[in-house]
Formats: sequence, structure tokens, C-alpha cells
Amino acid sequence: MINIVRSIVDAIYRDRRLLAAIIVINIAGSLFGAYYYWEQLMMTPVYLWIFVPDCPLYTLFMIFALLLIIMGKPSDTFNAITSVGLSMYGTWTVLVLLYFSEIYFRPANSLLSSAMLISHIGMALECVLLLPYLKNVKTVSWVVAGAWFLVQTIVDYFLWFIRDGDLMRTHPLAIMEYYTRGHYVIDKLAVKLDTMMYVTFAMVVVFLALNYILAKTWPANDPRLLKTEAIAVKNESGN
Repeated sequence: MINIVRSIVDAIYRDRRLLAAIIVINIAGSLFGAYYYWEQLMMTPVYLWIFVPDCPLYTLFMIFALLLIIMGKPSDTFNAITSVGLSMYGTWTVLVLLYFSEIYFRPANSLLSSAMLISHIGMALECVLLLPYLKNVKTVSWVVAGAWFLVQTIVDYFLWFIRDGDLMRTHPLAIMEYYTRGHYVIDKLAVKLDTMMYVTFAMVVVFLALNYILAKTWPANDPRLLKTEAIAVKNESGN
């Protein structure tokens, strides 16, 4: 399996047109994500904006991660955060769409939700493009990545702010939570939201570990890995 994945990654990095297409797709995804979260952003204090658009944030990070790789200046910590974010929140969104299917797959929403389901599966999978650059990442980068997602999840679910006299949070389902408060379905929805909170915390651990394990199993003779090691040695010699 790892050889098949490596072959796909090789093909993408060899063909700059494919790499450019992936960057363009991520730009489009980030722009659509900004549009999708716009109402929630306008309802959220500016200092909390970075915690609102989870998926668009990591597709945006992926753009810069790939550009840094193309320039020969990959960032270990940034790549670790981006890879975990893509895989975790891509999968998280798929779970949410299915878990709240009574909302997302109503006739009026089914087309958009189907497109989102497919696009977020792609988002979760594109983290493999960063695996060659994560094999020899130092432990501190993984610790920083873990701390980043732990803080993000704590803020999403435990930091409340006042919006028009009512309480609101920053997690991706906060709009749904805000507008249904006081509605007859709130008890059922509240239970599901609490479930997703626990799932999200678990996913931080699972996807951090998964990315670490997959990165460590990446073939050591990968030319991108060897090139990265050569650059690191050169930089250390220069210092």
C-alpha cells in the first residue's frame, strides 16, 4: 500500500501541472470555506477568527506548505500541523455530514452536502503529499502540533462569548447551535454536539499518532527526503 501511495505522490511532484492544480483546488476550497463560514465569522470577535474556519484554514496552510516545498524550504512544524489538520478535519467533516444527515442531506441541502462529502474526503487524503517531509521531523514539531490542536479544540468547545445577549462558541457547528437554541430539537442536538466534542478530542490524539506513524513508515530512500536531509546538513554547516 505504501508503495502505491508513494507512486501517486511521485507522479504529482514530478508533474508541476498536477501540483499547480492541487494548489488551485486548495485556493478554491479556501475561498469557498471563507464564504461558507462568513456569517459565523461576522458573529465572532476578530481575535477568535483563527479558531472558526477549521477546514479552510488547513487548505490555506496546504497552499503555503506546497509553495515552501517547491522553493526548497519546507517547514517541519508547519508541515506537521498542516498534515494533521487536513486529515483530521477532512475526516471530521465527513463524520459530521453523516452524523447530522437529517439536516445536511435534506432535499434542499443534499447536492451541496454530497459535494462537500467528496471534497473533504479529498482534503483528508491530500495529507499524503506531506508525508515524505515528515519522516525525520523532530519530536518538538509533533509536540507543537499536538499543543496547537489541543488549544484549538479547547477554545472551540469551552470558550464562550456573548453575541447579542446570547452565548456562542467557535466550533464549526456553532451556527447550528446558536439558531436552534430554544427549539424543540435542542435536546437531541445538544447530545449530538456533546458527542462531537468528545469525538474531536479523541481525533486530535488519533490523527496526531496516525500522521506520525505514517510519516515514520515512509521509505527512507525517497529522493525528496534525501534532498531535504542534504539541505538540513548544508544549513547546519553554514551555521
